[in-house]
Formats: sequence, structure tokens, C-alpha cells
Amino acid sequence: MIEGAFVPLGGRDWPAAVGRKAARLHAASRSGLPVPDGGLLLVDAPQHADCSALVAALPARLRRGQVAVRSAFRSEDGTARSLAGAFHSELGVDAADDRALAAAIGRVVDSATRIPALVPGRCDVLVQRMVAARHAGVAFTEADFEDDLVEWVDGTADGLVAGRRAGVRCELPKLEPLERPTAAEPFLARLQRLLRAVRRVFGPGDHDVEWADDGRRCWLLQCRPVTASPGRDELFTVANHKEILPELPSRTMVSVMAERAEALFGWYRAHDSGLPAGRPFLEVFRGRPRINLSLLIDTLRRLGLPTRLVTASIGGDHLAGHPLRPLRMLRRAGALWRLSRAQRRAVRDARRIAARIAELASDARCTDFRATLDALGACYVELVHGMFALTAAMSLPLALLRWLGVLQAWSARHRTASTLLLDELQRLRASLAPSAADRERMRAGRLPAEPDTRAAVAELLARHGHRGPFESDVARPRFADEPGPLLRALVAPGTAAVSGRPPLGVLGRLAAPLWWLARGPLAARERLRDDAMRAFGSLRARLAELAVRAAESGRLPAPEAVWDLSADDLRAVDAGPGVDAATWAERRADQAAFAAAPLPDLFRRRGLLAVADAAGSDDTLRGLGLTAGVVEGRAWLVSDPTAEPPDAVDGAPIILVAPAVDAGWIPLFCRVAAVLVELGGELSHGSIVLREAGVPAITDLRDASRALRDGQRVRVDARAGTVTPLTDPGAAGPP
Repeated sequence: MIEGAFVPLGGRDWPAAVGRKAARLHAASRSGLPVPDGGLLLVDAPQHADCSALVAALPARLRRGQVAVRSAFRSEDGTARSLAGAFHSELGVDAADDRALAAAIGRVVDSATRIPALVPGRCDVLVQRMVAARHAGVAFTEADFEDDLVEWVDGTADGLVAGRRAGVRCELPKLEPLERPTAAEPFLARLQRLLRAVRRVFGPGDHDVEWADDGRRCWLLQCRPVTASPGRDELFTVANHKEILPELPSRTMVSVMAERAEALFGWYRAHDSGLPAGRPFLEVFRGRPRINLSLLIDTLRRLGLPTRLVTASIGGDHLAGHPLRPLRMLRRAGALWRLSRAQRRAVRDARRIAARIAELASDARCTDFRATLDALGACYVELVHGMFALTAAMSLPLALLRWLGVLQAWSARHRTASTLLLDELQRLRASLAPSAADRERMRAGRLPAEPDTRAAVAELLARHGHRGPFESDVARPRFADEPGPLLRALVAPGTAAVSGRPPLGVLGRLAAPLWWLARGPLAARERLRDDAMRAFGSLRARLAELAVRAAESGRLPAPEAVWDLSADDLRAVDAGPGVDAATWAERRADQAAFAAAPLPDLFRRRGLLAVADAAGSDDTLRGLGLTAGVVEGRAWLVSDPTAEPPDAVDGAPIILVAPAVDAGWIPLFCRVAAVLVELGGELSHGSIVLREAGVPAITDLRDASRALRDGQRVRVDARAGTVTPLTDPGAAGPP
């Protein structure tokens, strides 16, 4: 490798020692992707760069018009850290002007030394023909999503990627081979094709693509691996949680569900390993678990199935659907076959799952909080996986029966484990003749005193006492714990309305094969749920017993505290000093705040407002959350990245508030607790660095410098993208 030499992109000979940034462009060019003409100037270290000699090494074809001069240092575009925007770039350089070109190369090379913390290694320089861009931007194509995330502007995108200019954000459906672009704008349609080609060349992984469109062609300017995924505005639904969980579930149950969020989707991935691996099936918002509807929609899109199979059943039926894609179904024939086989075996597997759940919930295993909570989590996953298979098995025949108008007629002739409770309750209500005194006792929710009446009620509770309202939350009492609802139903005045069986008719009888396909999974699903709730009841009793022991030994302030604590809190009780009354009060206060902030049944991540705190939410600022994390501290308004952070007041963390950020701000990111940026896109270089660093950060906070004052106490919720001023009577000036 000759230092100072020029190596053309796409040429035969390519030095192995150079960095990934140029190497990926070289590979793209050799594979036929539209990469602007250019090449690499070889520079082993900044002090060895002779800029005049480097200009002389450029071929004549690059000495006309305008060129772009960019860093291609060895340390850039790594798999763990991209250093996006950390080094200098020069756009629109007059290639015929030796002095201007040498100065541009010099500034790029010198940028290797401007941030001492970054050791660039080799300092090679890319020189390429400048694209006369009408539109340009950044696109993230990620394996876990069926849409590519795009941010674009008119003209060149240097202001966008530097965070000085806001762009238009959109999502483009991924194209597979033989599929046509769906974007209405011609340049976005060309971008869809380019991104498909990028995946073809570099594989279906995660790629951060810079592009420019000149009105005829969409050019690839850069392609780096995604090191920190941008947040997506995903859709969440309450779905069937509304039936099986209270409006605000217990912290105990929610924490157990959240711990198993990724495992829940494992049922689908077991049949198609190409499905998303890093997106949890559910997330927790304001103390409530919500199902990721976008994940399920993407799953059907990948398989080529119509998305209304999901949205019509668990929410979002008003959304624009994606149609059947026969070519995708053909490509995923193996996965579809495995899914269909799982559906055919669902009834048989349900019996195995029920046995597994019973074994997990046995007393021999559940000797402390850790083991009991682990068993509960495992039971929950087993139950959900069984429900997935059984629901999939019966959904199509039930949908067809509903479409034919005969579903009610067939359902009225069927009995499941859940229906049996209603039937027995009705029969007992008709035959029971309690005394006046027992009627009053039962209306008050107390067991009857007369032996015969008490025995009849006890028999009912023995068979169905493990069920109860919102029974999927182990904190909720079962009928055996609080039989009041059943007792009041037994002595309530009036006669229950019974509609009888609708006639089947000719059409109903002809649809009998469809009912035969549906009734097995339908019965098995309700039987599995009944078995699982028996296990849940047993685990609830075990947790209550452990809580009594912990309270007696002083490790819990009271037995009932168990339902206000998270799984991690309770695991710490096993071996540690336990949870004190103050911690319990904090947990209860959190639950009270969540209860005062209800959620819609269907919402997008960014459309959800943060929970109002004690200061109220009228002055809350909202932007785009780049990372996660909640920080309370004092705002530091600064426009110069060389400024020295102030000393903390009362130990309060410092929260940086900047108009925009680029590489020059990197040294400050590790010295503050959070970063707030007024102007910047989610896909800008500064945003990428903040996500890579994991600093709680929000961008696109318009007018933050005017809304906040220096030294003001604020609460930053990075995931929600909100900044809330806090009451601070003692704050009179800067920190």
C-alpha cells in the first residue's frame, strides 16, 4: 500500500488495511450500486499528510466540477460505535482549484486530532463527485422492521445530518424482489429501490444509509452499520388485556409480565427465525402492559398475510391494512407450513402445556419469592404460547362462521370450561332455597350458615373458586378468597334471561365442517385458561403466605405490601433486609399517580403524553426522545461546546440544553446527566452519537432555551420525549 496514492472505488485492487467506511462504498460500487465516482486518498497519520501531493494524486476525471471530501478514518463505522459526524467533511469543493482542494483535504485530515478522546487510526480521505441533489437525507433499514425510517430535506443533507436543519420524517415499506415501489413521490420510490439493493448487497441486517437524489437517480453516499436503533413510533393496544386485567394491574403482576416480554414472541420466532428478535411483545406504560400491535402487523406483513387478521381482532381495525402478498407467502412457505402444523397440533399441545403449568406451580418448587415469581413468569409464558396456537387454529373457521351468520347458532350448542361456571350458577340459583337470614348474609358477601345451603355453595367454590374478576392478575382475589360476587348472584332478585338456541337452518348445517374445525381449539383454549387460573390461584396463595412470613420477620411492613412491589423488590426480600415502610409508600404513590393518568385503548408511542407530576403538565415541553431514562436536575443553557459545566447545586445533576449538537459537543456528553437539543433530526449525526452513548436525550425541543431558565430544576423523561419544569422555591439563579 503506497501512502499518498489514490485508490478508485470499485477498482480491482483494494487495500485491506483501510477502514470500513470506504470499504463498504467500494463493495457497493463493485456490486453495481449507484455510488458517485471517486476514490480514496491513502493517509496513514495526520502528521504525514502532504495535501499538495494528495491533490496531485487525484485522477483528471475528478479535477472538474465539484467534489465532496470526507473522512474515511479506520475507526469510523465500527459495529459497536459509528462515530457518525465526529470528523470533518467538505461539500461542494471546486475540484479545479488546487488551493481550495488541498485546504479541504487538510481540514478533513486535521479533524482526526480535534477530539483527543477519539483515536482514529488511519486517516484516509474520500474524494467523490458531488451529487447535484434535489432531495437528500438519511434512511435506516433494519431487519426487525418492515418499514424503513427516512428523514429527508430539499437539496443537500449536510444541515440535516449535522443537526442544524429539521427534515421530513416518514416510513417507507420495504420492497422485496419483484415488488414495485409504493411511494407516491418519485424520489422516494427510487429510494425504496436503492434500499432494497443495499439489503441485497450487504445482507438483511441494520444499515444507516446516506443518500442523495438528483431527479433521475438516487445515489448511495454512505452505508454504515446501525449501532443504536432510532425509536419508532409504534402502535400499542390494550387488546385482550382489557378483559383479563384490571384497568391498573398490580405492580407485581406487571413486573412479571414485563420480564417475559421478549419470551412471549418466542412462539412466533420458533416457526420463523427471520421474525424480529429485539422487539418486545409488550411494553409497560404508566404501570400498564400494552401489546405491540406494530410488531404483530409487521409479522403478518413479512409472512405475506393480510394485516386485518390481527387488527380486526385485537384493535386497530380502522387502520389502513396491508393486503395479501402471494410472492411473500411463497418465499415463507416453510414458516407458514410450520405455523399451520402448530395450529393443527394446538389442541394436543394444550394438554402438555396444562401439565407443565401445574408442575411449575407445585408447592415443592415455590419455596421463596424468587422461585414463586419465576414459576409465575414461566406459567404466564406457557399460557400465552398455548393461547397463540389455539387462537390461530380457530380464528379462520370462526371468522367464516361469523361471515355466514351462523356462529351464534353453533356457539349456543357448545359448552366450555368457562361456560360451565355460568351453567352451574344458574342451576344452583334455581334450586337453592336459603332462609331469610342466609339471604341477608349472602347479599352481604358472607357464606350461608345453614348446612345444606353452605354445602351447595362450597361445592360450587370447590369447582370454580380458582376463577375470579380480572383473574390474570395474581393480586386480584379469586372467588374462593372473596365469594361475594357469586353469593350475591345466587340470591339476586329476578330471573335470568335465557335466549335459547337459535335454529341452525340449512346454511348452518352446511357449515358444520367449519364448526368442527373451530370447536376443538375453542374448548381447549378455555380449558387451558381454566387450568392456568388454577395454577395462578395456587401461586397467589403462595405469595400471600410468603408475605405473611416476611411481615412477621420485619422484612415487609405488612403482608398486603406484596402486591405493590415489583418482582425485583420481592426477590430482594428473600436474602436482604427487606422493604421498609417508606419504600412501600413510594410504590403506592406511584400506583396512585398511574391511576390518575389513564391510557387510551390504542395509541402510538409518540402520541402518548408523559404522566403529569406535581408541577403539572401545562408547561411541559415535548420533543423526540432518542433514548430512555428519567432524570431530575438543573438546566444548563449553553451555546458553546467548549464551555465548562457548572458545579452541581445540592448534588443535582446537570442537564445540558443546546441549540444543536455535532461532534464538537461529544466531550460534554459524558459530563452531564441528560442532553436536550432544540433543533435536530432523529437521524442526525448528533442523535446517533447520543443513542450510541446511551445518554438520556431529547431532540427537536423547539424554543427550549426560551421556555427554560439557567439553573431551573426540570424532569426529563427521555423515552416519552418530555421536559417538565419542577417547583424550586430556592432556585434564584444559575447553578
